Amino acid sequence: MFRWTSGRDPLQEQFERLRREMGSLFDLYSSGQRPWLRPFMGEARLFPLLNVTDTRDAFVVTAEIPGMKTEDLEIKIEGETLTLKGERKPQDVDDEASYHRRERATGAFQRSLTLPGKVDPDKVNATYKNGVLVVTLSKEKEALPKQITVEAG
Repeated sequence: MFRWTSGRDPLQEQFERLRREMGSLFDLYSSGQRPWLRPFMGEARLFPLLNVTDTRDAFVVTAEIPGMKTEDLEIKIEGETLTLKGERKPQDVDDEASYHRRERATGAFQRSLTLPGKVDPDKVNATYKNGVLVVTLSKEKEALPKQITVEAG
């Protein structure tokens, strides 16, 4: 219930307040100033995007990590867990230059994932080309499918 006072429409005032609050909310999202999301968004941008495919003989992990040097990447396999670690260093800019927009994340990242099966740690191959890291992890012999021949009796 709203108390009606002379000359003011309480319903119109409530709609105006709602419009202002919604406008503030949209301004907050569009300006990029979301302090409560910074802890999550900052970390999420650093993690490389991954695809994991399962072939007959291996698991293949591809990661988008543009702008990296191979010496800044570390790949480790422990059991069925693959860990990608690295650091994307900031681009050097001229002392007289300043950023107009800066969206590319820099800093250290680490991403671990459990593989869908056992792999042979001695048969892991990694290549990095055009910003894409490809890690091929050969399956253990026991994990490979085996064709069983059925004999007539």
